[in-house]
Amino acid sequence: MTAPPDHPDVSEARLFAAGNGVLVCRYPVGTDLPIPLGIAGPAGVGLLTWAFTGFGADARDPAGLLVLADAGAALAKGGTLVLATHFREVALTCPKPRPVAELTAPARAALAGAVLAAVTPATLDALATLFPLLAPAFLETPVPDMPARDMPTRDAAPRLAIARDSDSQATLSGSGVPNYLLVRAGTTWSCARVVRADLRFGPAPETRLGLETVWGNPRDLAVAQALLLGTGSVTPATIGKPRG
Repeated sequence: MTAPPDHPDVSEARLFAAGNGVLVCRYPVGTDLPIPLGIAGPAGVGLLTWAFTGFGADARDPAGLLVLADAGAALAKGGTLVLATHFREVALTCPKPRPVAELTAPARAALAGAVLAAVTPATLDALATLFPLLAPAFLETPVPDMPARDMPTRDAAPRLAIARDSDSQATLSGSGVPNYLLVRAGTTWSCARVVRADLRFGPAPETRLGLETVWGNPRDLAVAQALLLGTGSVTPATIGKPRG
C-alpha cells in the first residue's frame, strides 16, 4: 500500500470501524502537532472531530485521533487517507479497519471530550454512533465551568429536573439553554434535543425545556447524571427531584 507521489509526508495509520459510515483513524504525530483541518481524500470523507493522545509527563506513543464521517465505503478495505493540516498534507496509509471496540482506554478518554464538544444538529447522528463506546469515558471527561451569569449561583452547577413520568419535559435552573442533554440513567445513556425553551425570570431564573429523544431510551430509570451540550461546550448538571 503506497501513497500518491505528490504527498511526500507519509505515515502508517490504523482505522477502527464504528458503524454508520463512521471510522476512527489513529495516526502518529510529532511534537510539532500539525492541527487537522479536514480530509483531502478520498472524496466525500468528512472530518467530524479530532484529538491528540499520549502526550504529557508520562508520554507514550503520541498519536492523533480522527473521527471520520461517510468513510465506511471509501475505506472499507483500507487505503490512503489524505489529511490536511495547518502545516501540510499528510498521507496516512491504512490497512482494513478493525472493530472500534479495540480502541485503547487512553484513546477513548481523549475522544470523549472531543466528541461531546463537536455535537451539533449536523453531526449528532454520526457522533452518536460512538456514544456507547465512550459512555464510561464521559464520566471522567473534564468539562469547563458554565459562565457565572448562566448559573443560579456563582459556585453552583445548573440544576436539571426531568418531569415525572415523561422524557419530553425538563426544568433547568439559570438562563442558559443547551442544544442537547446527554443523560445517564443506571448504566444506560440517552440523548435528547432541546426543541423548546421557556425562560421564567426572577431572582432564581429557570427554563422549562421541551425535549425530543434522538438516541437511546431514557424511560423507567432514575436519572443519575446529565451533561448539557452547547455549541462547542459541555456543562455538567446536578440532578433535581422529578417535576410533575
